[in-house]
Amino acid sequence: MRSNVSFPHLFRPGRIGSMEVRNRLIGSPMERNYCTLEGRITQRYIDYMEARARGGVGLLYTEATYVDPRGKGRALQMGLHDDDLIPQLRKLAHAVQKHGARIGPELNFGGRVVNPEVSGLASWAPSAVPYVGAAPFVPHAMTLDDIAHVVSCFAAAARRAVQAGCDFVGLHGAHGYLISQFFSPFANKRNDAYGGDLERRMRFPLEVVAAVRAAIGPGLPILYRLSGDEHQGDAGITLQDVCALAPRLQAAGVDLIDVSAGMYETNWWITQPMEMPQGVLAPSATPVRQAVSVPVSVSGRITDPSVAEHILVSGCADFVTLGRALHADPDFANKAREGRLAEICTCIACNQGCSDMHAKGEPIVCVVNTTSGFERERAIRPVQAVRRAVVVGGGPAGLEAARILALRGCQVTLFERQEEAGGQMLLNRWAPGREEMAGHLAWLTAAAQRAGVDLRLGVEATADSVRAEMPDAVIVAAGAEPGLPPVPGVLDSPVVDYREILRRPISGVRRALVLGGGIRGVAVARLLADKGAEVLLVEPGSELLVAI
Repeated sequence: MRSNVSFPHLFRPGRIGSMEVRNRLIGSPMERNYCTLEGRITQRYIDYMEARARGGVGLLYTEATYVDPRGKGRALQMGLHDDDLIPQLRKLAHAVQKHGARIGPELNFGGRVVNPEVSGLASWAPSAVPYVGAAPFVPHAMTLDDIAHVVSCFAAAARRAVQAGCDFVGLHGAHGYLISQFFSPFANKRNDAYGGDLERRMRFPLEVVAAVRAAIGPGLPILYRLSGDEHQGDAGITLQDVCALAPRLQAAGVDLIDVSAGMYETNWWITQPMEMPQGVLAPSATPVRQAVSVPVSVSGRITDPSVAEHILVSGCADFVTLGRALHADPDFANKAREGRLAEICTCIACNQGCSDMHAKGEPIVCVVNTTSGFERERAIRPVQAVRRAVVVGGGPAGLEAARILALRGCQVTLFERQEEAGGQMLLNRWAPGREEMAGHLAWLTAAAQRAGVDLRLGVEATADSVRAEMPDAVIVAAGAEPGLPPVPGVLDSPVVDYREILRRPISGVRRALVLGGGIRGVAVARLLADKGAEVLLVEPGSELLVAI
């Protein structure tokens, strides 16, 4: 079904320096862990990026791309530190450009947040300020020769991007990596020409921009990403600092400023969870845009085209930068432009398949899109032998299995004994801050129906009812039951199933012990506390909220 809503600002062509972009949608430089240990782009990477270009986005960064092995933060991160890496980048650029999108790398050097166990080399930083979230190590405070070397590495990587046929060069001056470390009083404790007051802290970022501009010439645009606020109070980069830097970046040759937020110590501002509102960073972009005449883009959990359009209409920014929205649906742009809003598979900001997997050093996936990162292997192809299929269970796994089978040409019947599909994922409706998890079910149910699945809700599958369909295959997706921890005496205690708490919060509970501090355990604890209970939450791990 097509919507009458249109997005004239979002799909108006834009200009960044000498480069015309077909719309105002920028695909963010998400790290994906799809490269080789040498930093080489793989076919999986190319397939992923090409799908988003085919899907209608205007411009795509590759990802945070290290310019020197000493600045490599992830084992499977993309590199552009050697001429040997140019051919694969050229292949990627061609795959994206043939669909009308623009592409370029985001050049980066990790600095103090780089674990030496990943790079095999000592980490370099403006000052010996350790990152407490990593294994205990103190970075090497860079000498003037070190600084000059890294600046030359940025310039050399930019030259390689030009040789590969890229449309622009991006610079990563955000999120607490080396360029922003020099700019931030939190990480820069120097008292020489590269540290101290604001002017001296600008020196390294401006030298990098100048070196890159000299390396690539006057024609190719430079995009610069920065954190509008590190959210460290006056101890870190503030919006006032950024508004002073922005016109200097423009004067040095930057053609677009891309506003993000946060650093590793405040990483929830880098990849905002679902508890944060959409477009949360838009207010930070407004004063930056007022400080410069080059275009400004902004990120910050933008997963709805209406939110993106509003950001442009309100004057906060000239472009919008989307990461997880395109990860969840590579066709986001085309669907929005064509008015097929109900068909957009919306990112729910769960961060489980993307951010969490990235942090573990594993290739990223997507909870709501089973083909993301598997564009070639999981492409929809007609089935060969199976013509009729029965799926038992209408939770997310059953719905997705039924949807894919139907798209592959099967006649699919799905039995769900409840009156509504969704299974245990529906419980998130009542979990504070997790409501968007349940919101995905509306899309999944509608998508299964669009594919032709016969949904039989309120009907429990039996052997006879399944046999009556004469299926070639039966898929059982009946869900899981919660277990009990091996705590002595637990069976003799007044144990209550967490599902009952979420569905019907029990009143009259004075004291409660919640075993398990995952996302759902914390939600149960909050609900009980809201009812006036004294709650003790126990988690055997070292962190809360790390699992559903």
